[in-house]
Amino acid sequence: MTAPLSSVQGLITGFNSRDLVDAIIAQARIPADRMQADILALQKKTTALASYRRLLDTVRTAARTLRTGSAFDATSATTTVLTGSRALANVVTAPSATPGSFTLTVSTLARAEKLAGTGQADFATALGMAGTFSINGQDVVVTSTDSMVAIRDRINALNSGATPTGVSATILSVSGTDHRLILTSNATGAAGTALAESSGTVMQDLGFLDGGGAKLAGAIVTGGADASFAIDGIAMTRTSNVITDAITGVTMSLVSEEVGASTVIEIGRFGDAARDAMQQFVDGYNAVVTFIQEQGTVTSSRPALYGDSILRTARSALPGVLLSAVGGAAADLATVAKAGLSLDRNGKLSLDAAGFDASFSGRYNDLRTLFTEQFSATGADLSVVSSGGNPTGGTFSVDIAIPATRASIASTGFNGTYDDGGTPDTLTVADTRSGQSVNVILTSGMTSAQIAAAVQAAFDGAGIAITAITNGNQIELATTDFGMLAGIQIAVTGTGDGGSELFSAPTTAFGTNVVGTIGGEAATGNGRVLVGDAGTTAAGISVLYTGTAAGVAGDVSVSVGTGARVERLMDAFLTSGNGMLDAKQSQMEIQANRLQSRILTIDSQLERRRAVLLRNFLQMESAIARLQRQSNSLLSLTAQNKDQ
Repeated sequence: MTAPLSSVQGLITGFNSRDLVDAIIAQARIPADRMQADILALQKKTTALASYRRLLDTVRTAARTLRTGSAFDATSATTTVLTGSRALANVVTAPSATPGSFTLTVSTLARAEKLAGTGQADFATALGMAGTFSINGQDVVVTSTDSMVAIRDRINALNSGATPTGVSATILSVSGTDHRLILTSNATGAAGTALAESSGTVMQDLGFLDGGGAKLAGAIVTGGADASFAIDGIAMTRTSNVITDAITGVTMSLVSEEVGASTVIEIGRFGDAARDAMQQFVDGYNAVVTFIQEQGTVTSSRPALYGDSILRTARSALPGVLLSAVGGAAADLATVAKAGLSLDRNGKLSLDAAGFDASFSGRYNDLRTLFTEQFSATGADLSVVSSGGNPTGGTFSVDIAIPATRASIASTGFNGTYDDGGTPDTLTVADTRSGQSVNVILTSGMTSAQIAAAVQAAFDGAGIAITAITNGNQIELATTDFGMLAGIQIAVTGTGDGGSELFSAPTTAFGTNVVGTIGGEAATGNGRVLVGDAGTTAAGISVLYTGTAAGVAGDVSVSVGTGARVERLMDAFLTSGNGMLDAKQSQMEIQANRLQSRILTIDSQLERRRAVLLRNFLQMESAIARLQRQSNSLLSLTAQNKDQ
């Protein structure tokens, strides 16, 4: 039996179509939800990758101090009182200081000159003095209405700006009727303050100079003096008590001139700074190891970079770099283990301070070779520009097939005196490297020397790296740079006289690059620089050959210490643009953008589906409502028939 229509009434009163549509859409959006979760995971990876980047950069910074040698170059000074009551100087050192011992004695400390004028009854009223005097070459104009205060202020005004006098003026009030102008030199030294009358007698009236222009003995409160001292018995003088040029890399600030006193200055390598630099490397290295271990350990959840190859690469490469021997290092100090560094079973690095200190104090040069990057060259015309990231180093013979040349152009057949044919001509010279050019007007009667001078002046004014010289009657132009990028283009516009025309046609010339090999393998020339090609044992090594003869130029030696190797490994991760971390970051960004794009597409499709479903349910509910009304009408008619 068919159910009565009234049985569907419950559908109309209890049915929530919007909740049902939301449920349908939510079910359909599950793939997008998974993608959203993937984006969140990528964001967590990005955050973890940023932390990883900071840790690796810390290691790179520490390794750089080892590679450059700055970790080992700090020096220190100690002073010991040999005789006397105190040290005669305070001493600081620079990395360029060489270890050694020196004995210092000081006869006289440098002093600044101080002068005092005679007393004046009032400092604020007009003195009635007029004239011009100079202080260290700068004029002070005084009028009869000037007071002592005005004169003081004029003097001080000159002690400023780009060319200060170096003299300060003050007023000393001895009593209510005794006021004196005080002049103090800002600098020490026997030269003191140069005073001179230009006109009038103001300096005499104020009590500084006598009638002959000499300083009055009574005006000298403190005489200027040079520092007089001796180092290891060798007498010296300086205008200042701060001595920077007596011992290379050492600054001595003289503080005492005690008679018979002597102080021993000991200059040495600062082992504490070197040990601290090494410890910073150890700490940075261990922080990276800890991060890698944490990212590889699953606890309540998987870490963001769990199982990522970017971690595995560092985890395997770093120990290999530390454990490998350094070519060119001393056989018994060729690995970091010999210098106090060791790896434990967990991959952590530790520093044996005593072992490191022993190497630092007894094997300083060998220790530098172990950690730093060093290169040298034999041959007078050969030098190393850069190791270029060469991973292993070594000794390489440099063979020059063709030396580099400069671009050059010379006039031919010029008789030494220019003839413009009645109309001035224009010589245009262009530098192909910079694209700059100059124009020089050529007129009748100009000699070769005059033309060359005019052209050179134009080059100098434009900053063009080309020289112009004469060779007999001829003029030669040549670039200062070498190589095929250095070029000259010239043209002469005008009629000239034909036979004595300087350059009869437009001319272009270029230099050539050096051609040769490094270690018997291919290398590419750039001007006078030869660079080992990629894939060769000398890859990246750049040498400069300044000679003019072909043949074997000499040998270059490159030693790549552990600091350099670690820094290069870190560069592989961190180099902007093409480092592994940037590549990983870019890959994740592309992946996240693709997922986001797909999510937007899915959401757009689901919104359209939602609208269709809501419209369909609305139509269904409208139809059910009509059926319900019809059902109610039939039931009403049936009830009426029963009553009848």
